[in-house]
Amino acid sequence: MTKRIPTAPCRPNLCMNAVLNSTIAGVVAPIDTLTPEVAVDTAPEVQVTVTPMDHVLTLLAANNVSMQSLQENAKGVTDAITHLKNGLDLSNKTNEFLKNSVLQVMTENAEIKKAMTSQNSVMPSAVPADSSSSMDDDLDLGAKHHPLISQLINSYIKKPNFVSTDPLKVAENNNRSAWSMTGTYGNKYNKTLALALFKYLRPQRCCTNVSKSVIMNIIKNHYQNQVRVFRTSAEKIMARNKAGRRRNRKKTLLDRRIITYQTYTEAIHEGMNRYDCGNILSIDVMSDGKSDRDNKVRAYHPSWRTDELQTFISTIDELTVIRLKKNSESLKKRIPYEKEVSIPENLAVTLPDWCFSK
Repeated sequence: MTKRIPTAPCRPNLCMNAVLNSTIAGVVAPIDTLTPEVAVDTAPEVQVTVTPMDHVLTLLAANNVSMQSLQENAKGVTDAITHLKNGLDLSNKTNEFLKNSVLQVMTENAEIKKAMTSQNSVMPSAVPADSSSSMDDDLDLGAKHHPLISQLINSYIKKPNFVSTDPLKVAENNNRSAWSMTGTYGNKYNKTLALALFKYLRPQRCCTNVSKSVIMNIIKNHYQNQVRVFRTSAEKIMARNKAGRRRNRKKTLLDRRIITYQTYTEAIHEGMNRYDCGNILSIDVMSDGKSDRDNKVRAYHPSWRTDELQTFISTIDELTVIRLKKNSESLKKRIPYEKEVSIPENLAVTLPDWCFSK
């Protein structure tokens, strides 16, 4: 009977197992590298299905967030606009209060000046003994050497013929004391005003080292200048108004003739046998008219106009009566006169040769 020797227990070959596992996985690992076995748990795949409704809900949620942000921004803008409006309302109220305050101060100042003037007229003894001699003195007035004194006088005395679009400036000027332009400098009113003005100037810093006679001469010079401006301004206003009326009449006459020429262009060209009349009608070609009392106008046409040009203009005036019909009754009869006038340089280029007399 044979004795059986038991075999040694079989130990697992770790290196061989690693090689086999790597070969099965498709990766060849070095034999001398021990690769531990890793247990991998593979979870079953779960497919999540997103429906169109879920997508719409997501967009609505994002839109709600955006709308809330816009509402907050709009609220901030509204608050800013409200704050700005309140500030503007406050500024307007402040300006109105300042205007009313200025008008009240000017009114009170005018009343004080009137009271001072009346007091000085009642108390003639307050006038210095040599005031009349100072007013009639013909020494150097000194206004050029003392411009600050002249500025103070201009701010104290009312300006004649003052024109402004600012009602505050007009009210301020009207509330000032004014010279009497109809009388003389030596009359009682102007003497009293000159004394009140001297008392106003005397304590001023610019009059500290200025003698009384110089100050009184500056005041007298201011009066004379205002009288000169007042009288000259009246003449200039009349001349300006007269020139304005004459210019408006010429402009109205020109516009009326242009409309008639544009209405009857072909008839005028055929009647005159001239077809280069487009540039003739201008303000320099028009006559200077002076109205008479018997509903007539003396039309002084320039001497350089030819008879043919005069016929052209007369034809247009006759057609104007036809065009206006009953409204032509308001037109005044024009009596022609000739006036010696040189040819304007611009017309020498624009008008045809048959318009100028040789």
